Amino acid sequence: MKKTFVSALAVLNFMFAFAQEDNVVIENQSVGTEQMSPNNEQTEQKVRSSSSSDDFDSDFFASNNVSSGRDGEYKNVFGLRFGYSSSKVASLGVYTGAVSGFTFGVVDQIWFGESNVFAEVGAFFNQKGYSLKDFEPSETKLNYIEVPAMVCHRIGRESLSITAKAGGYIAMGLSGTLKTFVSEDPSAMDLFREEHKYDVFKEGSLSRFDAGVRFGLAVMIRKVMLGCRYDLGLYDISQKDIIYGDDNLMLGYKNLKNRCFQILMGFNFR
Repeated sequence: MKKTFVSALAVLNFMFAFAQEDNVVIENQSVGTEQMSPNNEQTEQKVRSSSSSDDFDSDFFASNNVSSGRDGEYKNVFGLRFGYSSSKVASLGVYTGAVSGFTFGVVDQIWFGESNVFAEVGAFFNQKGYSLKDFEPSETKLNYIEVPAMVCHRIGRESLSITAKAGGYIAMGLSGTLKTFVSEDPSAMDLFREEHKYDVFKEGSLSRFDAGVRFGLAVMIRKVMLGCRYDLGLYDISQKDIIYGDDNLMLGYKNLKNRCFQILMGFNFR
């Protein structure tokens, strides 16, 4: 009986010691877990900051993409233009005097995706002409409908940019008048003893058709445009000299090519 009791007591002591070891292991594990938790928190914070940074970066690039996408969406931008023009002609290698006029019209800007290069076409009413102030003075005024087409390059942003333009134009004359003035020179033709007015298109003096190259520069402040352009006519618009006759080479009546400088302003519709 005593041996049995001693054996049972030894078993109980063994079980108690084993239980104590398990408790120590569990406590050590819990302490290790508690000691590791700050590191885990730091890791979680890093992961969170990394994810938030990724979110910020993705939002940042998304905003850029959206902006670029907006630029790409503007396939057509329509605008209104109007301004002042000063024009003359090159005749037999010499420039005549200038006359003032005005111009107005509409443009359509065709954007090529996200590029800063775009095309611009339009339709304009444009006043051109020239004057002669020699001993037999006269003034010619021409009204045209013009269709320009230009390639443009924008430098800057939508809020503020500078645009360089180059291209060409074709024009059709609507009306034109040649007005002679009274000359004080006694050797002047009798025609210049009083004022006369001629319709140069109906009389066949000038061609209705005109064509040339065009250069321009524009500053855009958001939707408002300020700019200038220059027309270099390449087509000889002279046909018949109704004043001096075709056999005479008189300045302002032979070999006429339009030259025109314009100051423009306007705005774009979005």
